[in-house]
Amino acid sequence: MSLKKLFSCFTVAVLAFALMPLVHAEGEAELNALFSYKTLKADFTQEILDQQRNVQQQMRGRLVIQRPGKFRWNYQAPYEQEIVADGKKVWLYDVDLEQVTVKSQDQALAGSPASLLSTQSKLESEFKIRMVQRNDGLQWFELTPKAKESGFEHILLGLKQKQLYRLEIKDGFGQQTDIQFDNVQTNSVVSADTFAFTIPKGVDVIDETAKR
Repeated sequence: MSLKKLFSCFTVAVLAFALMPLVHAEGEAELNALFSYKTLKADFTQEILDQQRNVQQQMRGRLVIQRPGKFRWNYQAPYEQEIVADGKKVWLYDVDLEQVTVKSQDQALAGSPASLLSTQSKLESEFKIRMVQRNDGLQWFELTPKAKESGFEHILLGLKQKQLYRLEIKDGFGQQTDIQFDNVQTNSVVSADTFAFTIPKGVDVIDETAKR
């Protein structure tokens, strides 16, 4: 799977929702508090849905984030992939294809949901924020990007006991990605070499940073 397609998997759709016109001060403060962590670790299950909300693909794995700008997403099933960002570059390693793609982090992640979880920018500076009401016991927020070139329509964040529990993303083509987070840990110690990627011997390397 290409880097472009993998990050398009971070783009998904949602059904119609009842939206409140503005986020009240308490809700906005709670949302900003959610993104005040320095590090985040979690298991995740990621589903790709079509326009009829049929599941096309399901993946699971483990992620580690250190703000600002560093993360490692390890996809463990149904196939192995690694996405590693060190703040300057992003490496996508497809184990089955024995291929590594290297991109500038600004180029690869600008305006993407991946950058949302690792940025230190205030959410309201990049998104229009609304509260969303659902009958599922979660506290929901809709984030609509202010930048037209973001590549997706909106992100829905679902909080459970003041922790990130669900992430739903809709792109401009009606595709939807749902991510559920479990075993979330914030502000735990993360080793510096977590975000260092060593290219395995014998793999093909596509270095797009060399073209710039």
